[in-house]
Amino acid sequence: MKQSELTVETVINYLRIDGNDETDLIAAILAAARQRAMSHTGLNSEELDKYEDIPLAILALCAELYDVRQSTIQGGAQMNPTTERILNAYSVNLL
Repeated sequence: MKQSELTVETVINYLRIDGNDETDLIAAILAAARQRAMSHTGLNSEELDKYEDIPLAILALCAELYDVRQSTIQGGAQMNPTTERILNAYSVNLL
């Protein structure tokens, strides 16, 4: 599966959410997770589609955004280490 093929329904199933009353929220979360992946790697959507593990990273970002709906900044934003490793593997933003 490519990251561009991820749907709101895919995320709802991944997160094991009952009901469809949060579809707007999940759509926003999916869009934010995709943007985060593009921002982190420096790749566009078509380039992200080349890598089979990117959808897993995006789903993990969706889970994090859904589960942690508030932000506490302590020493910078932290990302799940597995998600970060997947995204770092394809990053062209090496500063």
